[in-house]
Amino acid sequence: MTYFPLNTGAKIPAVGLGTWQSDGASCKLAVQTALEVGYRHLDCAHLYGNEIEVGQALGAALNGGIPGLRREDVFVTSKFWCTTDTSKRVEMALTVSLKNLGVSYLDLYLVHWPVSSQVGDATDPPGNATTELKKMSRRLKSIWRAMEALVERGKVRAIGVSNFGISQIQEVVSFARIIPAVNQVELHPFWRQDELVKFCQSKGIHVSAHTPLGFPGARLGSSGNLSSMGDDEVETRSQPIVFSRSRSVHAPMLGTSAVAVIANRLRKTPAQVILRWGVQRGTSVLPRSLKPERIKSNFDILNWSLSDEDWNSVNTMEPQLRLIVSNQSYLGENGRPLQAVNEMDDVDFH
Repeated sequence: MTYFPLNTGAKIPAVGLGTWQSDGASCKLAVQTALEVGYRHLDCAHLYGNEIEVGQALGAALNGGIPGLRREDVFVTSKFWCTTDTSKRVEMALTVSLKNLGVSYLDLYLVHWPVSSQVGDATDPPGNATTELKKMSRRLKSIWRAMEALVERGKVRAIGVSNFGISQIQEVVSFARIIPAVNQVELHPFWRQDELVKFCQSKGIHVSAHTPLGFPGARLGSSGNLSSMGDDEVETRSQPIVFSRSRSVHAPMLGTSAVAVIANRLRKTPAQVILRWGVQRGTSVLPRSLKPERIKSNFDILNWSLSDEDWNSVNTMEPQLRLIVSNQSYLGENGRPLQAVNEMDDVDFH
């Protein structure tokens, strides 16, 4: 495994398994396969609705499923959703995730989005049709203080943010006692975010790439359901999610001539070329798949490298096309924002 250093002194694996939109037996099998192959980073979130399944697979691996595997060998990340907009709810959200994942601490805990909305359940939004996502700015300092307290209490080893831009990172840094260790954002050759990556790296903040291969969906059907999901079909009990674009960048990115030529010459898959580009850029990558063979293939990017010429070819691909936007990406089929962590109100924690 290749690692990147964090500003905490810890290290984060260069490749992790994304667990967004995987569920049930498929989720457990994906996590099991990933750990057997050699993945040592599981990227989770309460909103994904599958932390129980992830925890079951992780627990099985730690309890003899993979001989010699210890908890400290696996880097576990989770995130709290934007309804948890008070300091009390931050700790409550963590308590829920720790219980569901079956662990006593997280290696990394992230603010999922720099927005907030009213409390409800992720899979059953409240009936208030006027619910809107709002910028978190006025609550950000108190939320970050609550995050810092989790580190001080030993409940998490590192804290960070997700989907934050430069101005939002600057705001956090202006009052933070603990600088974010990670900013996890959408990164792929069609959405490189060069300025953001350079800015974070200049501040000692590691950048991690979610959706590093784009998303394999085709479009949102007229019924509000995702259809033609391509190679990795979505299995989830959650409501359908509306994406900011009706068509995916997944297929054209993997099929573009520059990537195909490099892949053929190196006898690698297009996905491997793109993931390797991300790692050589200094970012960790979090590919998601439910297929065992693809999980294995996505991990096989650490013992070879792209030449400078090949890397630059991938690094200059156009157009730049963002796939996920905060005010459109997490909507139920009724158009209302997905909510989260209704059950947190019943959590007894100390």
